[in-house]
Amino acid sequence: MEPAKRKKVTIKSVYDKKKAGQKITSIGVYDAPMAAIADRVGFDFLVVGNAGPMALLGHPDPTTVKFEEQLALTRAVSRVTKFGFVVGHMPYMSYHASKEQAIVSATRLVAEGGADCVKCEGNRYTAEYIAEIVRAGIPVMGHIGMQASRRTEQSGFGVKGRMADDAMKIIDDARAFIEAGVFAFIVEQVPTDVAAYLAETFAAPMITLGGGTKNDGVYHISGDLVGYSAFPIPKNRGAFADVRPIIETALTEYRDAVVASAYPLEENTFRMTPEEREKFLKQAGTSNGGFAHEAAE
Repeated sequence: MEPAKRKKVTIKSVYDKKKAGQKITSIGVYDAPMAAIADRVGFDFLVVGNAGPMALLGHPDPTTVKFEEQLALTRAVSRVTKFGFVVGHMPYMSYHASKEQAIVSATRLVAEGGADCVKCEGNRYTAEYIAEIVRAGIPVMGHIGMQASRRTEQSGFGVKGRMADDAMKIIDDARAFIEAGVFAFIVEQVPTDVAAYLAETFAAPMITLGGGTKNDGVYHISGDLVGYSAFPIPKNRGAFADVRPIIETALTEYRDAVVASAYPLEENTFRMTPEEREKFLKQAGTSNGGFAHEAAE
């Protein structure tokens, strides 16, 4: 029997997965090669998060990421994605100044970037801007728990919601986002107790990063999965490969071969026919040894 033909992931298909108790798969991708691989493998969500400009463009903090940079990465991912649901992250302060700004920024990620939806960090106080984006017809994925662009406010990148009062604030923020129309969440760096409560309480899919397995799905960053980033790979999230030594070995061998005049290989070298070479040398006004003579002068 032939395998079922793959279809484009939709909001409905993701909700159907939650209802059926099937895990929703998500991965952070930030360039065309990785997105193409991830889409062939098959993921529900291809998330162009703020880790992309950090890992690929060298931003030490997401608050320095420019909207145009995030837009460019989203374009790269969407161009090669056929089946996954592309999630474009809204950068720091791209939707906080006004409802108009929120709609314009979200529209650009969809219309210019090719995203299927946008992702917004925030809390109860930013929910009104999220609601405006939803009213404009653009689906929004929420991002709660640890929020990288709010790391100063949250006192760092650590686990959020370990204390009961802090956990209740996360629940309250999630409820406000759902009331605003958010259809799904990335829940980052929270105790599994909180993740399980969110998944069991709300109809919206709860996809966790660093939140255990009691959830509707898991999100991980492709660069962290394979060891490809400008920064150290987080030790507490698990990696499935480390391509850095492979890349470093290849680059070292290439450099050494160039220094030794052993690269490119002779069989890969392009040459003129003897007749054309002779014609070329005559037209250039030199002889076989002329190039070396001119270089010496």
